[in-house]
Amino acid sequence: MATLEFASGNDVVRFGFHVVVPAWSRAVVLRDGALIGEVGPGRHRRKRRSDWHLVDLRPTLLTIPPQEVLTLDGVQVRISLLATVTVVDATAWVTASASPVETVYAALQVALRDRVAATELASVATSRTTLLDGVEAELAPVFASLGVSVTSVALKDVTLPQDVRFALAQVALTKQRALAELERARGEAASLRSLANTAKLIAENPALLQLRTLQAATEGANIVIHRGEGENR
Repeated sequence: MATLEFASGNDVVRFGFHVVVPAWSRAVVLRDGALIGEVGPGRHRRKRRSDWHLVDLRPTLLTIPPQEVLTLDGVQVRISLLATVTVVDATAWVTASASPVETVYAALQVALRDRVAATELASVATSRTTLLDGVEAELAPVFASLGVSVTSVALKDVTLPQDVRFALAQVALTKQRALAELERARGEAASLRSLANTAKLIAENPALLQLRTLQAATEGANIVIHRGEGENR
């Protein structure tokens, strides 16, 4: 079970004549089991037989530890989740559930499992930022009934089995090699096209070869002229 640091309605003051409510908290007051109301920050006098439940309203990061879940194509993965939790209604947080922390945890855990179970492994590995899109809106009615807002739900870690990681690495390597071979083939094809075009141009205009030879000579190149066997030496 996840460990949450924000107040769960269990920080209760039942003794003393005064109660100090911090600036970031609200106190939900009950007397003889009946709800009296909420009290804001400050130092307050506590009446006899009253219970003061202190609720922290600051945003808190909730971490759901790795869950082992099967993807749509039957591969087991380990996935953890992060979410920002903020109590927005202290009274509902105290009175709506005996275990509001566990209720939030369970709702997020089920949503995570449902999303992964409906997604193939390849998509899980490549859609970390989008896999949980819409979860906040989907679970909003549940969270509202608890007096809490849950935002920024995102995957923290995705761990694949070793054999799957090896297979994915091989696929990526093969893809890179194929791209390299494709670029090499494209380069060779371009070179051959250039040579073919040059040969065609010289065949159609023999004088171009003589002009190119003279140009090379003026640039300092060594020109070797082979005379035909039938020619006088």
